[in-house]
Amino acid sequence: MRLYRTALLFFYVHWFSFLGVLLFPFLSRKKHPKSVLYLAAFFPGNAGYHWRVQKWMDELNNSGFKVSVSCLLNEKDFKTMRATDHQKFLIKSLKRRFWQVVHSRKYEMVIVRRELLIFNDYGNLFLEKLLLKIHPNAILDFDDDLSAAKKQPKKITNLYGRLLRENGDKFNQSLQQYQWFIVASDYLKKRVLSQNRLISEAAICIIPTCVDYDQYAPKVYPEKLSPLTIGWIGGDYNYPLLEPVFKVLDKLADQFAFTFLVIGGSPIQRNTKFELQFKPWSLDSEIEDLKKIEIGVMPLVDDEESRGKGGFKLLQYMGLGIASIATPITINKDIIGDEKNGLFALTEEEWRSAFVKCLSGAIDLKKLGENGRKRIESSYTFNANKVNYIEFINRVRNSGNLV
Repeated sequence: MRLYRTALLFFYVHWFSFLGVLLFPFLSRKKHPKSVLYLAAFFPGNAGYHWRVQKWMDELNNSGFKVSVSCLLNEKDFKTMRATDHQKFLIKSLKRRFWQVVHSRKYEMVIVRRELLIFNDYGNLFLEKLLLKIHPNAILDFDDDLSAAKKQPKKITNLYGRLLRENGDKFNQSLQQYQWFIVASDYLKKRVLSQNRLISEAAICIIPTCVDYDQYAPKVYPEKLSPLTIGWIGGDYNYPLLEPVFKVLDKLADQFAFTFLVIGGSPIQRNTKFELQFKPWSLDSEIEDLKKIEIGVMPLVDDEESRGKGGFKLLQYMGLGIASIATPITINKDIIGDEKNGLFALTEEEWRSAFVKCLSGAIDLKKLGENGRKRIESSYTFNANKVNYIEFINRVRNSGNLV
């Protein structure tokens, strides 16, 4: 079965690559005015889909656009095949995405989230090249440095990868293909400019991953803050980032009363000297679960992958009025003003000092949370960024690149 799937994947990679070249001259290019297609990496209910596709789709629809979304796979297929049969995942997602790209000819504009094929670097960007033949003005939207996350560039030395035209620098080379970008931070903007020297800064729009917590009351801090709940939200692949924090808290467990709540994918496994709680992440319960936290943390290591992150954990904590501690890297330094609307901590001693201030009552958590919420409302909500987003979409529409 594995050999069969390998042969089928090889066939599809090369056949679709050839078919795209063959079909392109015959593809109808009549597009409906103000129509926008999002090619989403993930499925409805996923956090990235919700905050960087669904919410902006609603805003564009309210502004007179006609917006559709095509996902790579539905949630069931995505999760099942990713866990049990990766080759089947690659085959099905490749087939589906190819025809979505062909279908995109009916739309005036296309916005690609992250990359056309995720967990798949085969085919040497043939889908991106086909899409950009149909839509020279296609926009690439991303909020993480995917090249750093995938440890690229890397050499492809194995025969399997070479036969399937695996690209060891796929994300960087995709940045060279597109002409328009929406990115989550100034750091990511500079990453684009470092790879694509043919575009101007005006071709890149910085839109943070926004929150819309206006309809939610802020976190209510009880009069008696004991025991405090410290918390973190994120994917289980990032659990190792919590280890330095846990080491500090183990040393403080005899001195202060607190619990630690992890809101994540799979249960976290670690022996601690304090109570470690776990709550599976769900979009439906996310707000309720976050409000159980008195101190939200965002620890990072100072490397390329962390510098490319969009600071979304901070936006979630602070947007709900939750006092926050974060590593001062790139966008985090833009979001927080130290000890005004949040705290910074990089070294073990700095994490210890920040926790002691919070746990001992030396700092007013309620005030810190209130200031944090004001900061988010001013710059990191959909209302605060809506004008820039829609103006950028219209600028691309009027750029003269529409075919």
